[in-house]
Amino acid sequence: MAALDETQNGMLVTFYSALSCIYFPIIISILYFTDYLYIIGKNSFLPILCLFAVAECIKYLVGNYRFVRKDLPIGRRQDDRHGKKGSMRNRVREFFKSGATLVAMSAVYFSIAILFGAEAFSKHEETYMLSLLLCVLTIFPACLNVGAHSVLSLLLGIRPTPDLLGVMLVRNMQFTLFGTWLGAFVIPLDWDRPWQAWPVPCSVGALLGHTASNLIMLIIMVPKLSTSYSRTVKLGRKDW
Repeated sequence: MAALDETQNGMLVTFYSALSCIYFPIIISILYFTDYLYIIGKNSFLPILCLFAVAECIKYLVGNYRFVRKDLPIGRRQDDRHGKKGSMRNRVREFFKSGATLVAMSAVYFSIAILFGAEAFSKHEETYMLSLLLCVLTIFPACLNVGAHSVLSLLLGIRPTPDLLGVMLVRNMQFTLFGTWLGAFVIPLDWDRPWQAWPVPCSVGALLGHTASNLIMLIIMVPKLSTSYSRTVKLGRKDW
């Protein structure tokens, strides 16, 4: 992704967070009211995971065009066209690197879940579906926006870029993983509720944590952008 100035970066992050705050609650509500919530650890949940991945791709493509490509000077766009072959080669390489990263991280998440007490054999399908959900929520957006090479830095809480996009990606990872961990607390309670079955509470915790992270980012960014816009308008009036 091309380097953005502070205002563009803020608008991109606000756009990402706003869309997430819209479609995540909608999907979670649909899962709850249609009882699809209870298949969250089954292979039949894969279409929902694909839906999340497609939504992330749409967010990235629209945001990249609206706040990055559209604002490039004509000369830069022409240079990009001339370097299309090299760019395509890099994209193919990045695609395979991202795929390998997602596979590797799903195995890492699976192993961590086992270490935290998940059943390795009798519940392996449920555990792996949770690891796939975590990959879609944490690793996939990072691969799209900053590249597969930055995933480890993000997971360690290190921003790969000193901007708001890096802050958002790190915070989303932290809140998603914290929500997953928090959801595990209700599993051993003797309430005998269907939503206590592994890995439903952890998966719901991950979704709610991700949504909360984006909501907090949106609450932070809207006043900042409003102030920045007011300052720009005042400067424009002075110049006029």
